[in-house]
Amino acid sequence: MGKKTIYFDGFCGYTVAVIAENGKVTEFNFERQAKGCAVGNIYKGRVESVLNGMQAAFVNCGLERNCYLSAEDFTPDSEKYEGRNAEYSFPDLHEGDEIIVQVVKLPVGKKGAKVTTHLSFVGNYLIYLPDSPFVGVSRKIDDEELKRNLANTAKHVKEDGEGLVVRTAAPYARYDSIKQEYSYLKNLADNLAENSASATVGELLYTDDSLTVRVLRDVLSRDVDRIIVGNATLKEGVEKLLGLYPADTRRPVVLHDNGRDMFDDTGIAKQILAIASPRVDLENGGYIIIEKTEALTVIDVNTGKFTGDYNLEQTVYHTNLLAAREIARQVRLRNIGGIIVVDFIDMNSVAHNRALVDEFERLLKTDKAKCAVSPMSQFGLVEFTRKRIGARPLSKMIKPCKYCRDAGYTMTAEYVLMGLRARLLNALADGAKAIKVDMNNDVLDKLLKWSELLADLKEHAKGVKIYAVPHRTYHEEQINIRVDDFDIPSDAATITDL
Repeated sequence: MGKKTIYFDGFCGYTVAVIAENGKVTEFNFERQAKGCAVGNIYKGRVESVLNGMQAAFVNCGLERNCYLSAEDFTPDSEKYEGRNAEYSFPDLHEGDEIIVQVVKLPVGKKGAKVTTHLSFVGNYLIYLPDSPFVGVSRKIDDEELKRNLANTAKHVKEDGEGLVVRTAAPYARYDSIKQEYSYLKNLADNLAENSASATVGELLYTDDSLTVRVLRDVLSRDVDRIIVGNATLKEGVEKLLGLYPADTRRPVVLHDNGRDMFDDTGIAKQILAIASPRVDLENGGYIIIEKTEALTVIDVNTGKFTGDYNLEQTVYHTNLLAAREIARQVRLRNIGGIIVVDFIDMNSVAHNRALVDEFERLLKTDKAKCAVSPMSQFGLVEFTRKRIGARPLSKMIKPCKYCRDAGYTMTAEYVLMGLRARLLNALADGAKAIKVDMNNDVLDKLLKWSELLADLKEHAKGVKIYAVPHRTYHEEQINIRVDDFDIPSDAATITDL
């Protein structure tokens, strides 16, 4: 297995995460930075009133409405987890008490969020309960003997007075990976408890909704070589998170600070852009075509320019092996789920067919999403299923083209503007004194309403004027940039002055 590099960047209200293995991108995601109330968020609150007759209280957590604390939300969810419930009593609370609470249900209508004082910290394999002596196993695990073994493992890992819930992914994990995650979650809880004393009422103490937290939790291991980040604030946050992991799993955090866009400068941006194309070229001149239909995804393998050096059978077998490796990477990168049918090139050798399917299964086992592969059919088709985890990155990058009645796709305005930002940063790093951008008028409207992007450009373009000129005839993806030597049209918007 090759060494992995994790890339993080944060700009314009988004967090971007990329995982590359031996220089090739294998996973990519970007999402809006979390705002507002979310399930799992932990706040420092103040008790506003106590309803002793109902074993409940209202707590001010700094949100729009007071949160509701009830005794019924103290025990783990018996519909999801199987185990012996501990006995909990409603805490002795008084008006004005400051307490630490965690959101268990979002606000509905005029009702505030429901919270609990029994905190939980979610990992990939475990849920850590720092003050709840409960050991449970996910009900999705059907094998009774496996359940007992997992429960015993949890009992040996945890300390007295703590609780652990074993999640569905745990049976596929090594024992040292489970112990490593337990250590991280325990350090996370201890760190929060230490910092909560100096926190103010209404302060958000923890959220597991951040992309950075999830990627480090799921990916960080001994095969990660280094972590590269795009700004100093993010570097500080990642280093703080790494401090909660066992020392042998921590990796150096490198700041990309040459003024240029990190993903463009490292060649990652070009690989990300290729996700939007149905065609993927293989290193030998062959290629694959990926087509999404309503019911399934179809992948076609072609020899292309590759003619081989020996005979037709070897040429086809070599191309099919390269295609299998690329398909395993692409389904992870594009987060393709459901039924996937691969039309490999026909081979005469039964041994080659068997070896190809075996290699394909081996490659798919490295995917954290569950995959199941069927034997090759007599027509050279291999069918497999993959359980998609989260949203597809393509859903944020492309949209149906309004000019061709949904027969094709075009880039979303947000993704076009992220590309514009990269080009502007590169021009500024090259010493531009003034920049003119000609662009589609609708995309410019989106830019002028994107406050985080405007603030980001102002920060990088100190002393440099950036003018944006609207064009009704421009395609949404069309952007032309001129540096220093240009006339300023009367309808130009000076975006660095907004």
